Amino acid sequence: MQLVNGQIGFKHLVVGAFAALIGLAVACGGDGPSEPVVPSVPPTPAPVILNMGISEEPSTRNYWNYFGGTGGSVWTAYVLDGVATTLYDYSHQRFDWVPKLANGLPSPLIKETINGAQYWTAEVKLKENAYWSDGVQITSSDFTFVVDTALEMELGNNFYGVIDPDFLSHVEAVSPHLVKVFFYAEDPDGNPMKPGMSVWQFGLGFAPILPQHYWEPIVAQAKLAGDIAAQQETLFSHIPENEPTANGFVSKRWEDSAFVENARADNYWRQGTRVFLYENGAYREDDPSNLNDFTIYGDAVGPISLEFEEGPHVDFEIFNVYSSQDAAMLALEKGDIDYVFSPQGLERAFQDKIRGNPELDIVSNEANKVRYLGFNTRKAPFNIQEFREAVALLIDKEFVTGTILQGSAFPSYSMVPEGNGAWHNPNVARIGEGLNRAERLQQAVALLKQAGFTYEVEPQISEDGNFVEVTGEGLRMPNGELMPVLGILAPSAGYDPMRSTFAIWIERWMNDAGIPTKAKLTGFGVIVDTLFSEDVESELDMWIMGWNLSLFPDYMEAYFHTRNIEDGVNWGGYSNPRYDELAEQFLNDDTIEGSRTRVFEMQEFVAKDLPYVVLFSPQLVDAFRTSKLQYPYTNALGGLEFVNGLHRTVQIE
Repeated sequence: MQLVNGQIGFKHLVVGAFAALIGLAVACGGDGPSEPVVPSVPPTPAPVILNMGISEEPSTRNYWNYFGGTGGSVWTAYVLDGVATTLYDYSHQRFDWVPKLANGLPSPLIKETINGAQYWTAEVKLKENAYWSDGVQITSSDFTFVVDTALEMELGNNFYGVIDPDFLSHVEAVSPHLVKVFFYAEDPDGNPMKPGMSVWQFGLGFAPILPQHYWEPIVAQAKLAGDIAAQQETLFSHIPENEPTANGFVSKRWEDSAFVENARADNYWRQGTRVFLYENGAYREDDPSNLNDFTIYGDAVGPISLEFEEGPHVDFEIFNVYSSQDAAMLALEKGDIDYVFSPQGLERAFQDKIRGNPELDIVSNEANKVRYLGFNTRKAPFNIQEFREAVALLIDKEFVTGTILQGSAFPSYSMVPEGNGAWHNPNVARIGEGLNRAERLQQAVALLKQAGFTYEVEPQISEDGNFVEVTGEGLRMPNGELMPVLGILAPSAGYDPMRSTFAIWIERWMNDAGIPTKAKLTGFGVIVDTLFSEDVESELDMWIMGWNLSLFPDYMEAYFHTRNIEDGVNWGGYSNPRYDELAEQFLNDDTIEGSRTRVFEMQEFVAKDLPYVVLFSPQLVDAFRTSKLQYPYTNALGGLEFVNGLHRTVQIE
């Protein structure tokens, strides 16, 4: 508004000056007619464009298909990030749970009886200054429309993850800016149940909200298509045109196999919001309208760890489609684009080339993934905690990641990565960290002997501590049996050179300590078949695999709770009543504080009891034009692509 007013004032001054000049010319006379003086007009500023590269065609432009159908690729996620909104969101960098469309936190869950049925209910107020890009106000009806559609049409994939029909009964629009949610208080067998954080705050709270006034007739038509499968196919096949959006950008042009262009939504309701993260854990937002300022997780005092202003700060964003990462990187080097999405990381050859280009830069971040060594805790010696700890002591993660893998991975000690600041416990046991080879071997042997293991010949390290002079021999378990040759199943180098490298070094270190071990490098499918086989209890020894992780760490229950041994993914058969109790409390807790306390304790439990030895997290490398792009931060779990290239907050110089 100030710029507009400034231009109007300038034009008035020009017109006044022009009139004065005409009057002066008439008063002074002249030999002939005067040429009119034409005022100069400031040139229209060139549009600010964010040019990015993706190396695969997005699967769909239909958000329903992306979220619930076959179009759920990561490339689609990048280009559709400006479409939907949610009640709640993750904060930048630390991944706190924070309000988005919601105006504050939800009311506490209470139990209500309605028409003889019991429900857990909660209410959420919505911001009143939020509008779709076409100017229509976002209301509670938009939320209930999407939820009702997902339940009625039995939408799966991501929809099932956030709108769980086993827990959610229905939702209501109490008023235009107040929604009420109803969760079942009993399962079909009459057993009591209550929605925890993964079902409510990190489930339904993250359900996409789409414009009812645009999609309602399309959904109504899809429901006439026949059975559920036909209805879904009809809905997913719709190609949106002029779809109103709620997250900062609107679709402008979509050229298959060439590019996707989005334009800034001029009425984006979060534009100009100032965001502050404090070192004490507090989170604050200052809304430019002063309607929705809030602070949570403590007092907004002390040092600020992150501060930025919500955009978008560009007029257009263009996702240029390339046939490969090679082609995208060449375009970056030539100056055609300014950032390349690399969800699987950047090859080392490209990293070396970029380091020599003064206009480009690379940043390295920890992926939201873990790679681990698992133990079959059902049988000896893996059912002995001291044995598992001895193996953990022998593994020099820093040596393998830093020296052998040349910094292409980060050593890890917790199942929740350090970059997940809201849920990572920084105080877990870091077994073996900082020890040299001699100390590792000596402490491991001492642990084994303490647990009742015996040697015929104990291993001995050289005086300089650089190598094992005498390899351990004749190791017997506490029951007197000779230690059998233990196997480590791991992917071959062709599938994952990092995991295979760790397997080879673990084999060496265990053999040095007198623990006969053989790394069995094989196909990924062979390992999966073994883990799911009926003979897993007797045939499995150790294995190296990995997990892609969610931000909310409910996987801590899935991987280690006793109930997930038979039909889940607790392949090592780990069972501890105290851990099970913690995991159940964690899933059933409906407060951030309570859930955080319990998952911190669960991380400590796993780091000490060691059903897994967490080995490393892969490194993700991003490349961008540092001479042009200014990000509010570049250190982010999962890299810049995990936060969609920060396209709503990046500044263009």
